[in-house]
Amino acid sequence: MKISAKDIAMVSVMAAMTIVATLLDKAYSQGLVAVGGAALAVCELICVVMVSLLFNKLAYSIIGGALFGVASFVVAFIFPSPLFQNPLVSIVPRLFIGIIGFGAYKLAGLLSDAYIAFAKKTHLHVAVPVSVLALAIAGMVMFFVFSGAEGFAFFIGLSGFVLLLILIGGMIPAIIAANRKCNERVIELFRLGVGAFFTVVANTSLVLPMMFLFGAQYQTLSDVYAILTVLNFLPELLITTIAAPVVIIGVRRGLRLGVDGKPRVKAASDVTDDLNASDVADAPIVPDSCAGDEKDAEEKK
Repeated sequence: MKISAKDIAMVSVMAAMTIVATLLDKAYSQGLVAVGGAALAVCELICVVMVSLLFNKLAYSIIGGALFGVASFVVAFIFPSPLFQNPLVSIVPRLFIGIIGFGAYKLAGLLSDAYIAFAKKTHLHVAVPVSVLALAIAGMVMFFVFSGAEGFAFFIGLSGFVLLLILIGGMIPAIIAANRKCNERVIELFRLGVGAFFTVVANTSLVLPMMFLFGAQYQTLSDVYAILTVLNFLPELLITTIAAPVVIIGVRRGLRLGVDGKPRVKAASDVTDDLNASDVADAPIVPDSCAGDEKDAEEKK
């Protein structure tokens, strides 16, 4: 694999961005750490999702997770955090989160295509997924209020409900797209949302067990999930899943990439227009005096 200067520059920018995001998260999370939680990783996770999915390449998803882990390890010495000074806690679990998010993003692409095909075949009305979505939201509220679930059970229940909301919500743009009234960008937002969701879930699922194994402040794994699911996981999940897709679409547009993150390919008509324009630009300019001489010659005839 040939590594270009552009790739090196891009990774350097991503590394700097990840370090800044990590410092920012640590700075505003000091109060949360004081009450027994861990520092929020909202900015870091948005950064990881952007690095992993921006260019729609597996290599960048590996780099995104690795940068997150290394940045967390380094910053643990700036804002003292003995637990995350252990690379088995800060680096190793994060090596996989970008890959998991990228895989989920690709599967969401296949799922959205299946949604559109299903909507075209069944002529499903948009009111159906909207109604189901409302019922799912009501079920999630009842789960929070009446279930009494704690720790790992609460983490699983919360993750399941949020994933259900995303999958049902993905049907809405698919039905609209089936009727040719939906921009491709909306479908891409759904795919990126699924990738962001699984990136956050993978980060929490892989890091919390390591915190329990190497940390002395938690008696059981259930205690880790009970404390950190509400204080950390819930805001990270909601903010990252909503904000990261919007940021990625905006950056892709700024970099003049396609909606899917790949370089834009000019249509044949655009190439022909460019060639015609260049031919006109290269044509010799005829002086006005020559044009006048040709007009006089025509009058004499």
